[in-house]
Amino acid sequence: MKQPNSSTLKSWIELNRLLKEKKNLEGLLHDRVTGLPTIPLLFAEIERILKDHNQVGLLCVDVVKYSKIEEIYGYKMFDKVMTMVADILGSLLGGSLREADIISQLMISGNTFAILLSPPRKKGELGQEDLLRIKKRINLKITNAIRDSVDYALFQKFGCYVGSAILNYDKAIRLERQLYTAMEEALEDSASERDKDAKRRMEQLKKIIKEEEVYTLFHPIVKLPGYEIIGYEALSRGPGQGEFERPDKLFKVAYQTELLIELDRLCRKKALTAASDMNPEHMLFLNVEPGSVDDPELRQIAASTLLLDSNLTPDRIVLEITERSAIMNFSAFRNALEYFRALGFKIAIDDGGAGYATLQSIIELKPDFLKLDMSLIRDIDSDNVKQQLVKALRRFSQETDVNMIAEGIETKAELKTLLKMNINLGQGFIFAYPSEPFPKVRRGI
Repeated sequence: MKQPNSSTLKSWIELNRLLKEKKNLEGLLHDRVTGLPTIPLLFAEIERILKDHNQVGLLCVDVVKYSKIEEIYGYKMFDKVMTMVADILGSLLGGSLREADIISQLMISGNTFAILLSPPRKKGELGQEDLLRIKKRINLKITNAIRDSVDYALFQKFGCYVGSAILNYDKAIRLERQLYTAMEEALEDSASERDKDAKRRMEQLKKIIKEEEVYTLFHPIVKLPGYEIIGYEALSRGPGQGEFERPDKLFKVAYQTELLIELDRLCRKKALTAASDMNPEHMLFLNVEPGSVDDPELRQIAASTLLLDSNLTPDRIVLEITERSAIMNFSAFRNALEYFRALGFKIAIDDGGAGYATLQSIIELKPDFLKLDMSLIRDIDSDNVKQQLVKALRRFSQETDVNMIAEGIETKAELKTLLKMNINLGQGFIFAYPSEPFPKVRRGI
């Protein structure tokens, strides 16, 4: 959320004048999604608190990345998230917040909530230690509640940072200007919290890379309908049960902090080491970031000791191009892949039918395998649109000599539908959970 600018201050001054003149603006100054009042409706209450107590505490709850939520999931989902945050804040009244505290929004349809803190009961004024304690409680409550209420993919797009300021009353300065200045301070504080959080995550990732705190699980890829394992995808995991256990979080921070190559190298090293004694009849699907295809270390992989000291050979390794970032120059990217093909490596494109993995990727890169994104497979048994799209992709893959793998199969109904559609390669929890070293296909499917 950007800081309010001078036009915001001018608007506040004009709105306050109109409100004092009893103009009928109250309905227009309530946010239609959350039903909360915006700051201009609270001028009179703020002035009363200031006159009685000479100060008022101010918190700004900044819901960041809101544009990503709206772009990916649509405005209705963004509205739902904002309503959830408003409800969570309301539930804190009488607990983490006092009953007399006032919850509002900075502006209509915005992404920042403003909370006016009533004066403390047991001492004369608010202190910075009071604000710090309240900020931590609110941030934790919101984050935990959102995590428990939405799916993980959406939660990854959510962020919440709380900033604070204390407005000390000065009769000589216009109320709107005092409030505007305090709001700027609170927003700068929330931005500072966001920056500190980013720095903390970067330091954590550096430590993970330095101490090689990454391990590898394997997930079978199965030939249908006989359920014969043709290979395993190597899946990287971070340490413990924390936020960095999942690879999407690891690589998200790596992209943000320019640690992508280092992390990709570590994951590749761990995967090749763990797969060194894999059955010679099986292939290893090795995830590779698009930005790593020009990495000299990757280009030397065929001659590396990791391969020379193992049972692996280039013709058994499938470089699975992940789609966390766009391929900006297909011509240059295709030329880079030809180097690996000449050494015997095979190529797969991940997340087919979603994100950046479009038909253009298949046309330009001519992969050996196309892995259909699990979003296309989920509930395909009851979704005719998904069925028609998968059928079209299957026909396309057959005509272009690309082996298609249905990824993320979880239910018998999904599997039955895919078998009827003559999909001959699959991957998913229905066959086995990722584990180490090499899980077998469970019985009784």
